[in-house]
Amino acid sequence: MSGKAKHTAAVSLGVMAAGFAATIPWADYTWVRLLQSGFEAGLVGGLADWFAVTALFRHPLGIPIPHTALLPNNRKRVTEALITTVEQELISKESIHSKLAGLKIVSRGLEGAERVLESDKTQQSIAVLCERLLDYIPWDRIPALLEKEIRQRIDALEAAPALRKALDQVYQHQGDEKALDFLLDLAEQLAMTRETQHRLGAMAAQAMHGLQTNGFMQLAVNAFLGFYNEEKLGAMIQQFLWNAIRDMKRQGNKNRLALLAELRVRLERWLADPETADTLDAWKVRLLDNLDLSARTERWVEQLKERLVETVREPEFAERYAIPFLKELLNRIREDEEGMEKLEQWVHEQLGRWVEANHSKIGALIRENVDRFDNETLIALMEDKIGSDLQWIRVNGALCGFLIGLVLGTVKLFV
Repeated sequence: MSGKAKHTAAVSLGVMAAGFAATIPWADYTWVRLLQSGFEAGLVGGLADWFAVTALFRHPLGIPIPHTALLPNNRKRVTEALITTVEQELISKESIHSKLAGLKIVSRGLEGAERVLESDKTQQSIAVLCERLLDYIPWDRIPALLEKEIRQRIDALEAAPALRKALDQVYQHQGDEKALDFLLDLAEQLAMTRETQHRLGAMAAQAMHGLQTNGFMQLAVNAFLGFYNEEKLGAMIQQFLWNAIRDMKRQGNKNRLALLAELRVRLERWLADPETADTLDAWKVRLLDNLDLSARTERWVEQLKERLVETVREPEFAERYAIPFLKELLNRIREDEEGMEKLEQWVHEQLGRWVEANHSKIGALIRENVDRFDNETLIALMEDKIGSDLQWIRVNGALCGFLIGLVLGTVKLFV
């Protein structure tokens, strides 16, 4: 309670009492009787209001007069009335639902989040948070999970169909023709060397000397070998190979097309052979065993962890990576009108359910807070909050009584 207001109320009551007492000896004078009527009425009004204000909180002068100390004697009723007023009028379920219905909670939340992202403190916090999150990741478990996943994927992979799909892609992009051109280029380079010429000539001469012929055919072979030595034979065969390779390089060449077609046929037959699938599956198993996946996955995870830590610790990490990512995420959510509407509806539904489930707790909270005070503490608290206004009721009562007394005294003089 404000001591100043209480002092003012006491002074007003004292003035009225003093004025009434001072006018008693001079009551023979008309104007004094008029003042006396005012002081008398003011004293009565001040005392009545003092009684009324005091009776709210305690017994006046400690006398247990009926219908006094109203608040302590009716504490339970006052508490229940307060709870009912708050629950049903001030903070009713309907009013809360009405207020929530007009709020764009998700939109405002996104706008607030976007504003928060602009601050330097947020950027620093994001970097620290990301680094701490990396510490919470169970890195020691990831290699085993990764190895298991890789093995399951490879075990589930059918090698032959996968290889057929790969060949289809090769055919679609003319990979077989490019491979053939590569081999032809390589054969051309090897065939046109001087060393190859000597070898071809020597092999041809040796083969012709080894021919088992007789009669006229032997004479013809001997005559041919006498005319063509190893160098000439090598050059002749080399030129023949060069011409054949050149022909094979030309698009649309019959021999080229036939060779490509034969290669495709043989590959298809090889893929269709059941033994091929078994061979590929066995090769797949050997590949997994030779890869040492356990050590590799541990090394991969360790490298990933080191790279992530280095990236997070970069001074511009938040500005270059985290903030743009979060802003883009917020924009995508905001641009999805249907998603925003559903999200807004979901939030309102959850809040509505929360209000329905917890609205009764408002009254329980009020009752709990009121019950933890004893009567004296509760009265002191209320007098501290509203006591000043109540004391001014006493002041107003004294002043109004004084004025009313003057009016009534004037009436009596004329009557």
